[in-house]
Amino acid sequence: MKRLLFHSVFFSIAVSIFYSCSVEEKSGDSPARTQYTLTVTAGEGGSVTPEATGTYDEGATITITATPDEGYVFDRWLGSDHDNSNCAFALHCRTAITIYSNRDVQAFFQTRPD
Repeated sequence: MKRLLFHSVFFSIAVSIFYSCSVEEKSGDSPARTQYTLTVTAGEGGSVTPEATGTYDEGATITITATPDEGYVFDRWLGSDHDNSNCAFALHCRTAITIYSNRDVQAFFQTRPD
């Protein structure tokens, strides 16, 4: 009986040591995340906030807002996930960009029709 108890305890300790060593080795080997560059620009007559130009992890989603200057209206996005977002004549126009490659996104504005 003592011999069976000894083997059972020895086996449990051996499994615990093996498992803890394996987990430590795997946790230090986390793969590097793929990153891409997002470039955001605003044409004449407005601005985009927040300043979102930068490097992001693959799969990140960034929401930006275009705001026309006085005398201008928002016209369209180019390069976003929702280029035709139906924001004509809106005070602000938001769009989302999901990062899956290097992206160039532009906001266009036009003079306010009289």
